Amino acid sequence: MNSANNKRTLIWVIVILVATNLSTVGSFYYHRITEIKAVQSAQDNQTNIPGEQRTRFFRDELDLDADQIDQFREINRTFNRTAKSIEMDLSQLRENMINELGTQNPDSARLAQIAIEIGENHRELKQVTSNFYLNMKKICNEDQQAKLHEIFQSMLDKEIQVNLPRQRNQGGRWRNK
Repeated sequence: MNSANNKRTLIWVIVILVATNLSTVGSFYYHRITEIKAVQSAQDNQTNIPGEQRTRFFRDELDLDADQIDQFREINRTFNRTAKSIEMDLSQLRENMINELGTQNPDSARLAQIAIEIGENHRELKQVTSNFYLNMKKICNEDQQAKLHEIFQSMLDKEIQVNLPRQRNQGGRWRNK
């Protein structure tokens, strides 16, 4: 009888462990799928945000004339294309890092390389932002340049929040949190 009870106990322990493992794996995949859907939804919403919002903001804040608005649109378009590409690269690099960290034996050399690439992308994004600022400064008069400086300065100030229209995944490029 004792042997039979031990077998039953072991079978129940195995069943419980299998059920626990299945629920853990199921939960992981459920949350991963939910996260992917949320990202896709955010990207769908991102394409629906009109590009005129940022144009309107700068037009109103800097009192841009029609010629300046046309120049701004071109500067902004170039900035957005480049910045979005960099941000997509950064997102992929972050995912690669998390995936590598999640492996049984993470490769520290690979992680170091990913960190270097993330740093290079951040540097490039800051340069693109600087170019955006300098190009904007070129089309502005002195009063507008002072206001532009105030806008960019307030983006760096954690106490003051500039409510620039922005897409969801721009991750604080316009506002510090």
